[in-house]
Amino acid sequence: MGQSLHVRDLKAWYGNHQTLRGISMEIPENRVTAIIGPSGCGKSTFIRCLNRLHETTPQGRVEGKVQLGDADVYEMDAVDVRRVIGMVFQKPNPFPTLSIYDNVAIGLKLGGMRDKSAQFERVEQSLRMAALWDEVKDRLHRPAVALSGGQQQRLCIARALAVQPNVLLMDEPASALDPISTARIEELVLSLKENYTIVIVTHNMQQAARVADKTAFFLNGELIEFGDTTSLFTRPQDNRTEDYITGRFG
Repeated sequence: MGQSLHVRDLKAWYGNHQTLRGISMEIPENRVTAIIGPSGCGKSTFIRCLNRLHETTPQGRVEGKVQLGDADVYEMDAVDVRRVIGMVFQKPNPFPTLSIYDNVAIGLKLGGMRDKSAQFERVEQSLRMAALWDEVKDRLHRPAVALSGGQQQRLCIARALAVQPNVLLMDEPASALDPISTARIEELVLSLKENYTIVIVTHNMQQAARVADKTAFFLNGELIEFGDTTSLFTRPQDNRTEDYITGRFG
């Protein structure tokens, strides 16, 4: 099951450049939360801070608190954090030298799962959850890079799901995909929230309106407005939010 994330006064820097300026928000469990805002506003940095990827960037620095349920993410082992808070990136990134099967199984193997039948069961379950099993079940041992872009992205989602995270972070997961593949990813997001807490960065406001229960609007590293998606899009409380969603800037 998903878990909630509690973010308190989160700040982030690249060297001397501050990219997040004291973000505080509650990300509810088993819901889809969208992060919107113009390029360079801190959206991707924010979700990279949630699973401690930002600190792997040269000169990346973070202050503040991120709690997963009752656990402080920044007091946990970083590898454990990335197991319970999975990530899917903008560009599909299957391991090019590995088969479809091994791309999904790699996290299980690294985690010590040696039982082949249990491993296969988890791989099948993950591919089914990613709506990919029927398309690949007869070619599991072929190279993952032979898949289409949309299939590769669903494979990356299956890879993240295989280790059974509580939270799934998605950084513009459909921006490199065609409209049909994008629709498949959106359907998938809606089905996955039954079991996972999902945070999705998107530059596509229609997409946020379609899939998200909650939406946060970021601008210049600040959280300007956060609330129910329908309310934020129809009755924004801040003029800057209204200007952005009506296309006056960004």
